[in-house]
Amino acid sequence: MSNKSKSLSKGGIYYLIYNVLNMAFPLFTGIYVARKLLPVNIGEVAAAHNLATYFTILAFLGIPTYGLREIAKTRDNREERNKLFSELFVINFISTIVFGSIYFIVICIVPVYNKNFILYLVVGLSIALNAFNISWLYEGLEEFRFISIRNIVFKLVSFCCLVLFVKGPADYLYYAAITVVGTAGNYIVNVLYSPKYAKLTLRSLNLKRHMRPILFLVTVNLAIEIYSLVDITMMNFMSSKESIAFYKYGLGIHKMLLQIVNTFTMVLVPRISYYYKESKIDAFNQLVSKGMKLIVITSIPMIVGIYFTSDFLIQEMYGVQYINSATILKMFSILLVVSPIGYLLGSRMLLVTDHESRMVVCVVAGAIVNVVGNALLIPQFDEFGATLASIISEFVVMVVYVSYGKKYFKLITVERTTIKVIVAAVIMGLYLFICSLLQVNGWIKLFLQVSGAILLYGVTLLFEKEEISTQYITEFLYKKRIKE
Repeated sequence: MSNKSKSLSKGGIYYLIYNVLNMAFPLFTGIYVARKLLPVNIGEVAAAHNLATYFTILAFLGIPTYGLREIAKTRDNREERNKLFSELFVINFISTIVFGSIYFIVICIVPVYNKNFILYLVVGLSIALNAFNISWLYEGLEEFRFISIRNIVFKLVSFCCLVLFVKGPADYLYYAAITVVGTAGNYIVNVLYSPKYAKLTLRSLNLKRHMRPILFLVTVNLAIEIYSLVDITMMNFMSSKESIAFYKYGLGIHKMLLQIVNTFTMVLVPRISYYYKESKIDAFNQLVSKGMKLIVITSIPMIVGIYFTSDFLIQEMYGVQYINSATILKMFSILLVVSPIGYLLGSRMLLVTDHESRMVVCVVAGAIVNVVGNALLIPQFDEFGATLASIISEFVVMVVYVSYGKKYFKLITVERTTIKVIVAAVIMGLYLFICSLLQVNGWIKLFLQVSGAILLYGVTLLFEKEEISTQYITEFLYKKRIKE
């Protein structure tokens, strides 16, 4: 049992590295290219990637989620796994050809895209590479170490290519091509290694049996992505490319921080599902409450920290011309608590209780609000209008999600934790404010702010005897003492 738990723990760590690296790669490459390319060129590339992402989602057909689940069921049946893998691979290959062709037609006939045809063609390679995206095979078999290491290697090679080939504003096509390879190039390696885990065959395939579940999932995924992608899509028609660049960098940092907050609750989801299916309602409510407390404990200090440090960080990372991205990041920071609440108390509750069909209502509501908000706000406020529209839509999604999910859970002592966290965050904020008045080197000030704030926040929670913080710190010290 312990060996199995240890294996799952290692797999979780590798999977966390895999996901965080996928989020962080655009951030790190953005730091480099921000000083090499003009904001208008970065905005052009971001707009092209935005369009290609729509077609990639459609080409996926929900297979990444569906395939992971179904492959896991065939763990002990190699013959059934071969058949399942072959069927999903063929479906994905066909859908890639179909939606790749539609993408090509769109960039040929739509003037906004056609005027930079080569760029959109280069970025469109990500759709073609989708035909070889079989990460779901390795994830379903819990081969997280393989896909994580492969992902790290490709990201490092891509970054080296970026440094070698992107030297100035004229090299934005190289930047576009390298980001495609960095994100999707490793799919080919996946296919080359796949015979070790599943053999591709074209005999006796039954494609029809998979169509209903994957079409449902692609509907949900597309609706989710619409209110994530529609901002840049509409800005491409209604605003400047510089505004897109400012928005892109603020949003990118926000998404990486959001991934960190969600990670603390994602690891609880399998156990939450188990407790519900076993009708262990008390344990179920305790664990849901724990997830909610973790969201509050991690997100609120992040919001305070962003307010006091983002101006300096954005200017140092991307340059003073991107200061608008700092304002966007501050605006988005409120979603570090809103979005995870919707995720835990809404979408996860609906999945656990087999009511995932209601997810469509939630995300469609958010998409509609975002489109309307963008149409009203972008013409007057550019990137700030798009940010505000996204915030409003996320609030709507969270409210609708929780309204559906609230009948399935009961939160326990979350209010008590929230009060203690707010007190600790206020004390932390006062410290950060005092540090901001210091007339010292910016990096020294940042070090004092971050290290002091983390220490002060943690000590305050311990002094208040906040249960989650006390529990984790006690367990950490206990394990350390045993090792010594």
